[in-house]
Amino acid sequence: MIKLAFVAIAGFTCMPIAVSAQQMPPVPVDKEVRIGKLDNGLTYYIRHNEYPKNQVDFYIAQKVGSILEEDNQCGLAHFLEHMCFNGTRNFPGSSMIKWLESVGVKFGYNLNAYTSIDETVYRISSVPTERIGVQDSCLMILSDWADGLLLEGKEIDEERSVIHEEWRSQLPPNMRIMEKLLPEIYPDSRYGHRLPIGTMEVVDNFPHQALRDYYEKWYRPDLQGIVVVGDIDVDRIEGKIKELFSKIEKPVNPAERVYFPVADNEKPIVAFGSDKEQDKYVAQIMFKYDALPDSLKGTMADVTTSYLLDMAQMMLQIRLNELGQKADAPFAVASAFYGEFIMAKTKQAFQMAMVPKGNSFNEGLKAVYREALRAKRGGFTATEYARCRTEYLSQLEKAYNNRNQQENKTLAESYVRNFIDKKPIPGIETEYQMMSMIVNQIPVEAVNQVFSQIVSDKNLVVLGMMPAREGESCPKDEDILALLSQVEAEDIAPYVDNVKDEPLVSELPTAGKVVKENMLSDFGAKEWILSNGAKVILKKTDFKSDEISMMAVAKGGMSACGNDQVADLLFMPVVLEQHGLGNFTNSDLNKLLAGKQVSLKISLDDYMRSLSGNTTPKDLKTYMEMLYMTFTGLNVSEDEFVSMQNLYKGLIENQGQNPAFVFQKKLQEFLFASPIKRVFSVDDIEKASRKNILGIIREQLINAADFTFVFSGNFDEAELKVLTEQYIASLPSAKDKKSEVKLNSAVEIKSGNEEQEFAMKMEVPQGSAAVIVSGKMPYSFKNRLLASMSAQLISTRLLSEVREKEGAVYSIYTQGSQDRLSEMSVTYQTIFQVKPEKKDRALEIIRSEFEKLAKETPVEELDKVKEFMVKQITEDEHTNSYWCSMMAGNELLPSEICVKSEQTIQSITPEEVSNYVNKVMKQNNYRVLVMMPDTK
Repeated sequence: MIKLAFVAIAGFTCMPIAVSAQQMPPVPVDKEVRIGKLDNGLTYYIRHNEYPKNQVDFYIAQKVGSILEEDNQCGLAHFLEHMCFNGTRNFPGSSMIKWLESVGVKFGYNLNAYTSIDETVYRISSVPTERIGVQDSCLMILSDWADGLLLEGKEIDEERSVIHEEWRSQLPPNMRIMEKLLPEIYPDSRYGHRLPIGTMEVVDNFPHQALRDYYEKWYRPDLQGIVVVGDIDVDRIEGKIKELFSKIEKPVNPAERVYFPVADNEKPIVAFGSDKEQDKYVAQIMFKYDALPDSLKGTMADVTTSYLLDMAQMMLQIRLNELGQKADAPFAVASAFYGEFIMAKTKQAFQMAMVPKGNSFNEGLKAVYREALRAKRGGFTATEYARCRTEYLSQLEKAYNNRNQQENKTLAESYVRNFIDKKPIPGIETEYQMMSMIVNQIPVEAVNQVFSQIVSDKNLVVLGMMPAREGESCPKDEDILALLSQVEAEDIAPYVDNVKDEPLVSELPTAGKVVKENMLSDFGAKEWILSNGAKVILKKTDFKSDEISMMAVAKGGMSACGNDQVADLLFMPVVLEQHGLGNFTNSDLNKLLAGKQVSLKISLDDYMRSLSGNTTPKDLKTYMEMLYMTFTGLNVSEDEFVSMQNLYKGLIENQGQNPAFVFQKKLQEFLFASPIKRVFSVDDIEKASRKNILGIIREQLINAADFTFVFSGNFDEAELKVLTEQYIASLPSAKDKKSEVKLNSAVEIKSGNEEQEFAMKMEVPQGSAAVIVSGKMPYSFKNRLLASMSAQLISTRLLSEVREKEGAVYSIYTQGSQDRLSEMSVTYQTIFQVKPEKKDRALEIIRSEFEKLAKETPVEELDKVKEFMVKQITEDEHTNSYWCSMMAGNELLPSEICVKSEQTIQSITPEEVSNYVNKVMKQNNYRVLVMMPDTK
């Protein structure tokens, strides 16, 4: 495969040629990033970037993961990650989290980390830059993580229970199956026994010194990379990095950092497993191949190989989607992708996964393997390739046009990947010029040649997962291999690319007119009243050079529908996700829109109807055509509808034994009286009618006069006006029949206090709980902020009390919201998994914290929340989607204008927060649902 990557560069012929690593030119490194290396081996990346303004992201990447553990250390790498937040040289105990939250950096949101097999990465993101001392303190935290952990015995012992709860909550049935199968997939390899969570035997019992020794051995400067990206002085940050990190001693005779190889397999590896709580049948075919050698990483071979595989993946996925939309599709859903061979950096794999239509792997497995062989033998077609190449270049062009609005996170994570994986970082300007030239010279034959070499019976791995049922066993290896042999023996016809050669809008509608213009000075926007009664609001911005966001809203919705439409209403969101337009099926539509950056989503909720999405100035006309056709020609064929039914029946028919699904189902029934709020069943899917669903959707979109269309972005106003008159003002309407909200208590959360508990048999005993507090409060922007603020205060307390002190949960937070249109407009949700024996204590703390907050709000706690919210909303106010949402919401229910957000946030007093919570709590709508393991 590597030779074929060379082919694409060296003359773009189709004949394999030998090219040495020395002949491959390196990809240029982005001139905007400063890269340096200290004498002790530590690498750093620094870049000045002003999107968002006045913020900076800090990362420390470690080339260290669970693969480096010995058998008696399984779990230490991940445990060490946790300990980075539990006491360092300059921030003992929990003072780091408290200090960061005092400057607007929230734990779990802006402050987080992950541990995987071969790497561990920490981040402190969206840090305000106004105070230089805050920047320096964040670098000090990174230096503490690198070489200043305290690792106190008391803190280690308290963290054991937290990690135990993470293991309990983060080991779903598919991961339990995978844990059993990994030794078969990776025979005689560490990769078969190194899931990052480790073993609870090690987590519960390792001596304190073992963790300290692991830290000293592996957390060292030659394996560490610092990344700083944001609105900073690069020279000053570089000086500070040198000052702080040069003090870390270079290790003497350090342990070798080995990247463990994965052996080839001449004969296919077949690994199937089951679990009682596994809710679906899943199979995966993997074609292994060697990862690019280090000598070629960062060269033209690297970027070209990635492009060739991108094209193969895109074209094969489109074929699978097309096949899956047929009524007689042999699988419910299938996907194609490539990357690391499950979790090994030294081996890659091109993979195909599928969920079968019924409870048998046979036909679905044969179908995806057949498509792989069809592409291998017959190749991809020139027309398929042309579409995917156009889409690739279109996305690249959009990124290039938005080059001055690249987010800190995107840039920082690309530098992390360069440090850990040597991925090229040419910068978007160079990448755009380089790939625009290269891509147009690579023929489809190069893609076909690469793909045909990858798809082989050598290095083939087949993985399967299924529910464990009495009397049913996993298929035998020889039976799976026999299925594949049957397909190999077939005469597989080449793929035929059928494309509709007609416009999306077959006949232009008679254009309407903008009959009135108004200025909306509060929003810095303009309003157009159209001849058909529809309204358009437009706000021109320069937030992103190549983006236009749109949101259309109307009152109304599903609340007035009767219970005789339950099955149709429950299944309707599926149709709204995968529909076609006019004569174009969903598959036809995807082909037509290749190379166009357009997205449009429809939501029909209880009290409102909305359409939302975004496009680019270049594709605005196509977007307006889609908008017109969505209102006048949304459709789904009989085949597509049956395919959707088969897909969702396949996904949910075995979910009755999955505790997470059962809890969600019970929770919906516990909270809502209306059957249209329940989780749909196989019976609902079978009863759903294509005709009825399309009738409901068309009825909801029949009157354009109900809708306000909001545009925010870098549009040309004259062009938008012409397109608006052509495609929005021409929509059918009835100006005298505008819809209003019809309140229906059955679709809102039930009032009153109620507690329910039920038990379920589980493979891993785990409690689940939901505490829902609701109330009636008038909507205002300030009340919306109060709901969010109070929930954040409670979340911080619950993390401290329930997670850290009690060790009852791994994760817990409260979400608070205020809805514009609902009568029961305020909702606090605290949904979490809990250690069964700590359930009562956790629930007691949650109620206590609500009651405390209703009486008093400490100023210091509120100030931390304000810091975070000011930073967050300042960032939001520089996005088009935010203004679309706020202006559209104001059309549904006008309230005080939200353009002075920071001023409003800072004006809120502790007494106002407590009064708000008190008013909600006094309404006595406190509902608790608990699921516990059945121990009988």
